[in-house]
Parts: sequence; C-alpha cells; structure tokens
Amino acid sequence: MNNPLISIIVPVYNVEAYLERCINSILNQTYRHLELIAINDGSTDGSLRILEKMAKTDERIVIHTKKNGGQASARNLGLKCIQGDYVIMVDSDDYIQENLIERCLTTIKETNCDLVLFDRYNINEKGEKKYFSAGNGTTMTDACSAPWNKFYKADLWKGYFFPEGFWYEDLGIVPVIIAKAKKIVNINEPLYLYDVSREGSQTNQIKINKLLDVKYMLDNVYKEITDLGLIEKKKDELEKLYIEHLVYITILVKVTKVKERKIRAELIDEIKSSLDSKFPNWRKNDFSLGNSITRRIRNIVIKLYLSKMFILGDIIWKLPKKLKYKFTGF
Repeated sequence: MNNPLISIIVPVYNVEAYLERCINSILNQTYRHLELIAINDGSTDGSLRILEKMAKTDERIVIHTKKNGGQASARNLGLKCIQGDYVIMVDSDDYIQENLIERCLTTIKETNCDLVLFDRYNINEKGEKKYFSAGNGTTMTDACSAPWNKFYKADLWKGYFFPEGFWYEDLGIVPVIIAKAKKIVNINEPLYLYDVSREGSQTNQIKINKLLDVKYMLDNVYKEITDLGLIEKKKDELEKLYIEHLVYITILVKVTKVKERKIRAELIDEIKSSLDSKFPNWRKNDFSLGNSITRRIRNIVIKLYLSKMFILGDIIWKLPKKLKYKFTGF
C-alpha cells in the first residue's frame, strides 16, 4: 500500500477559539493524502461557520452536522463515515505535529504493526508546553485509554463504537481495540498537543453523579473482552485496568475533589464493591508500584482513603499538589 488514505475524525462542539488551530495542524501535515471528517455536534457558536469557510479552500475537509449528542456520538458518526486505511482521532481544542502521519506510516512500514502509540505535550493556559508520556507500554493497562494518542489500522474499529450517554466513554472501548491489535509499537515521541486550559473541557470538570461512569465503562470492556474469547488471556490486564481507573484515577484524582464526606464514603464503597465482584483478591495488590518515595506515599494515601481516613489522606496527598500547581501551572 504505497499511498494509503488516512481518515482523521474531529468532533466539534463550540470550540471557535481553538478550531482553526486544530484544522490547520491537520491540513498542514507533511503527508497529504488524507480526509478530515469534521463532525459538527450541534455547535451554537461560530464553529460551523469556520469549518465551512476552511472547507471552501481544501476539498479534503468533509463536514457532517448533527444534533448535539456528545463526543461519543460524534466520533461514532465519524467512524461510520471513514473511507481511509488508517484512522486518527483529534479533539478540536487540541492539535498535532505536522509530521504525525508521516512518522506513524514510516513506523508501520518498518514494523508491520497495526497500531502505533505516541506521546504528547500538555499545553497550559499560558501556552507553555510540558512533555507527557504514558510510558512505553502496549497493553490495555499501560497504553492509555485516550483515543487520540494512537494511529489505528481502520479494520480494528470495524463493528466497534464508543458507548454513548456516559462520561469516560474512551475507557469503555479503546482498551478493547488495543486488545484486538495484533502488533503494537510505541514510538514515545510527542506528536499530539493536548490543551488542558479550557475550563469547559471534561478534563477540568467534576460531576459527582458521573464519577462512577468509570465503573460502567470498565464493565463494558470486561464484556467485550469476554465476547472476543480473550478473558483468560487478558484477566491480569483487566484487573490492573480496573485498579488503575477506579483506584489511582477515580479515588486519587476525582474523589479527592469531592468535599462532602458522606458522598466520598459512598463512592469509596461503590468502588470497593465493583472491584470485589470482579477480582476478589485485588486488595493484595501492592499499590506502591515501586520503591520511590512518591510511590510509597501514594500507597499510604490509597489505604487511608479506602479506610475513609479522608482528612489525613488529604493532608498528605492534596496539599503538595496545590503548592506545585501554584508555582508551575501544571
């Protein structure tokens, strides 16, 4: 395949301040044979106008407008429309390095893989960049559940879509696609630029009634892996995935931002119940994941939160992070 078509799916909803930056980063790729599938998800600002203006100057832009249904439904429509041999997903408030496609295609040619993983830069409200890597992992647990740090062979997505009506919908399907891949290569280069500054983004929001959507998304992965006949092969990875997202992320990142002690306690109980039902021995895990001071502190804090000793846990865990953000912006 000498000149494969690359499909790039961009969900768009009220991002007029960021949209041109995103679209231009795609159109200016060093590899030119691509289709940009922009899904206007019922935008009420000037986003559609910007798309239409840019489409007049570049026929590679294909616009689909739909009633607002959320990012999952927008990506799903994009997946139904793709014509390409490979797929990338880019959020419309983010952007990509100009050599992303070329670099990934070179990797595929050299390794014959069907999924390429890469790293990112985080961009804060000052426009400052910070290199971020999810590591060199290639499993469901350590390949990151985001859809946008990946360059997929299109066939991997055939018949698969994002769960709709939930938060954390990426988590509900991306690990399944990772499990399906026959060969994964992680190149550890920051090809994606992830904007963490936008207040309206899901990254910067906490909704208590949505926190446990994580559990439902993990259960969807468990079901899909079972249906694929991979449950025995992937059971250890699944357990690590559950612990990563319910303990490390939901408890340490999300639940710690909930002020009401009663609600915190209820969330902790739900998380422990979910883990107990799927993986009865999960508590025997060593949460420290190593011997560094930071990891040992995390181990202590997790056990404090699981025991509902919230005040002491907050002092050890939250205060240093507040000070760090105050001085660095990250």
